[in-house]
Amino acid sequence: MSESGKTDRPIAKATAETPVISVITVVRNGEKHIEETIQSIIEQTYPHVEYIIIDGNSTDSTVSIVKRYADRIHYWISEKDKGIYDAMNKGIKASTGEWLIFINADDYLAGPNVIADAVPFLVNTKSKVVYGNVSLIYESGPEKLRGSEWKDISFHFRNIRMNISHQGIFHSRALFKDRLYDPTFKITADYDLLLSYLKNHDPLYLPQTVAKMRATGVSASSSDFKLLNEIRQAQINNGIYRSVPSIAWFKSAITLILNDRIIKLIGIKRKDKLKRIKARLFKSTQSSTQLF
Repeated sequence: MSESGKTDRPIAKATAETPVISVITVVRNGEKHIEETIQSIIEQTYPHVEYIIIDGNSTDSTVSIVKRYADRIHYWISEKDKGIYDAMNKGIKASTGEWLIFINADDYLAGPNVIADAVPFLVNTKSKVVYGNVSLIYESGPEKLRGSEWKDISFHFRNIRMNISHQGIFHSRALFKDRLYDPTFKITADYDLLLSYLKNHDPLYLPQTVAKMRATGVSASSSDFKLLNEIRQAQINNGIYRSVPSIAWFKSAITLILNDRIIKLIGIKRKDKLKRIKARLFKSTQSSTQLF
């Protein structure tokens, strides 16, 4: 059984300088954080925002929370889907904006002016991909900011794995003209689609924090071997090292597997503590060296 809703709330008339930005939230059983996600979007100061929620037939109170904000949501639906990327594709098809951004149930926009501040960059670029910084929130320890200039991370993205967070990416509607996300991927369909464009084109880097995300979710909790397999499949699909991966890819894969094993042995909190101790020791060693 499915439920849906559509508000008559108008979107302010768009122009070339003030395009409609579609924000899409995909959720299933996200009662813990979905309200914070919704509030971060409906509180945006930019008037040309279209908000869409695709719920995967939640069995908790997610839909009840969504209904409380129904008059601020342009379209929402709750029905069974075939996975996160099938749900994201539904959101794309339901949207009308010139630019799309996915802010899912564990994420939220970093402030009320995020979209307003991004629009001048969106309307003055020829790239189909614009990305900004994302702040990662952990159960313990400080937040970690992820985001760098494209020139500093392009090799890693194209040859090793995705290293920009999809919560910080504005996608031009033109990016989805010929294809949507491949739902046969369970973890890395976003990498597969972005790689199809970014292997030959450069994105625009937006020097601001777009969103905050909790360090959970599909890719954060997936098997390292499953993740590695899907990364390679995305690269093969896009003609990147079809036969044998790069040496850099192998090094990254080994690091990923070792980190996974350490976490399983001692837990994420102890692993992070060891990492902080190592960083302090390294800093101390550098300081001592500078004295001589």
